[in-house]
Amino acid sequence: MIRSYIKILPIAGMIILCQVLSQIPIANDHPSQILIKRYSALGDIPFKYFGKNDFSTIKTNDYLNQYKNDIIKIHKWDIQPALKDTAGITLNLKNKMNYLTKGLTTTNFNKPKEHLYQSVSEVASFWLNWREKIISDPFNERNNSKKPDLQSLDEFSLKGILNNTIFISSKFSMYRHSGKFIWISNDYNNEWVKYFPAIDMNFWYTNQSSLFIKNSVIDIEITNNPFSWGWSSGRSPIIAADAIPFNRIALYKNIGSLQLEYFHGSLLSASIKNIHSSNVKKEKYIAGHRAQIKLNNNIQASVSELVIYGNRSPEIGYLNPISFFWAKEHNLGDLDNILIALDLGYRVKPGIIFYSAFIIDELSWQDLMSDWWGNKYSYQVGVFLTSSNMFFPDLRLEYNVTRPWTYTHPDFSYTNRENFLGSPYGPNSKAIHIESFYFPKPKITIESSFEYVLKGIGNGSNILNNYDNRDKDYDWNTKFFLDGKEKISKLNISFNYIFSDLLRLRSTISISETFNPNLYSESQKYREEKLILGLEFKW
Repeated sequence: MIRSYIKILPIAGMIILCQVLSQIPIANDHPSQILIKRYSALGDIPFKYFGKNDFSTIKTNDYLNQYKNDIIKIHKWDIQPALKDTAGITLNLKNKMNYLTKGLTTTNFNKPKEHLYQSVSEVASFWLNWREKIISDPFNERNNSKKPDLQSLDEFSLKGILNNTIFISSKFSMYRHSGKFIWISNDYNNEWVKYFPAIDMNFWYTNQSSLFIKNSVIDIEITNNPFSWGWSSGRSPIIAADAIPFNRIALYKNIGSLQLEYFHGSLLSASIKNIHSSNVKKEKYIAGHRAQIKLNNNIQASVSELVIYGNRSPEIGYLNPISFFWAKEHNLGDLDNILIALDLGYRVKPGIIFYSAFIIDELSWQDLMSDWWGNKYSYQVGVFLTSSNMFFPDLRLEYNVTRPWTYTHPDFSYTNRENFLGSPYGPNSKAIHIESFYFPKPKITIESSFEYVLKGIGNGSNILNNYDNRDKDYDWNTKFFLDGKEKISKLNISFNYIFSDLLRLRSTISISETFNPNLYSESQKYREEKLILGLEFKW
């Protein structure tokens, strides 16, 4: 079956699919991503890049090389590949120790970046990077010992280019968190975690990798890196960049103004903890294809189909990138979870972007405008504003609405590890999200966000709910918040400072409030405050 899977994907994919930027991916939260999106919003870089969250080291450097200001110079330097003019750098221990000593205290972004190890020839280049990070909440009140919670990261990443056609990237990360409970970190995404009481510490591991093969016929990638479909920076209702990534094979092709993409991936139907305890892993897969068309230099639109299925071998019908999944699923017995999505990006004028996304989880043409329970959809509208002066802050505003029962299914909810793949607010929700990035000085990045969420608390509000168990008395009167709602507000402000070539200072203030009428009185709210301070070493 695996042999058939590998043979079918490249052959079928030659007809449809599109070239993207994910050759050697950059982290979603890297400032260069913001800079690329700003220049795309201004019209200096093609508009399609504003809607991407999987930029490559190669393309990002190519585009940012056009600009000479200090913000660009510093953040472009941080993602440089190994360059031929640095081939003389060896593993000489004395040279490395000299650079380590200087790099901890000084900055020099005019010279090429020196990696921990690099090897460059005419046909291939490889480089190895090392990263350490430690963060702490010094005012943690949860720890009875009155000691601050600490979390550390040890990370190594290997990247390479062969003949300018094969691109590899692999990153291994080991996290350690003091105490029995992980709560100060946003790096924990339900990975398998092991607690060691003797040292009062949790350990967990992650790996993100990509093998990208580029050629004139079709581009092929085997990866588990984050990606998104839609125009949001991380919260698209179609596929969200902030969702837990999954393993997949992807195919890409450009045909004139048409960009085509297909993937088939593997999901986890339960949390990793439950899989470990039950020693059972049920089969769950996802397939999707997407066509994005450039209507003109300022407008791009896309249509996508996605299917979640499982409890059987990979379905041949879904391995065919050019089949219509909606029709296919009906004729396979209506067992699977089909979603259809539309999205649009419009550059109103340089520096002003309007975008929207609409995903349908169920469709009955005659009941489309009613409160029928099966009207399951999610939509997002957003606007992005930026100035040509990179020292000024940008601004993004989004409004997200998701009907009750959207993304749910008796067997195959739209989840990985029981966490969302689309809108992070889940079904039966309305939310406003505001975010901004600011470079007051070339070495300083300030990221701030605020969101206000109304979240249903009744049946049909949890993405893991089985809609076969709904109260059928409300089938024609399924309104938002039928059983009440939570009110959630969150404020995050992050301050990052580049202290030297190798050291970064990190800090985050986070304040959240939750009011649930079933748990608190009108005058009570659950409030959580965090002040996280950290130091990051990157070589």
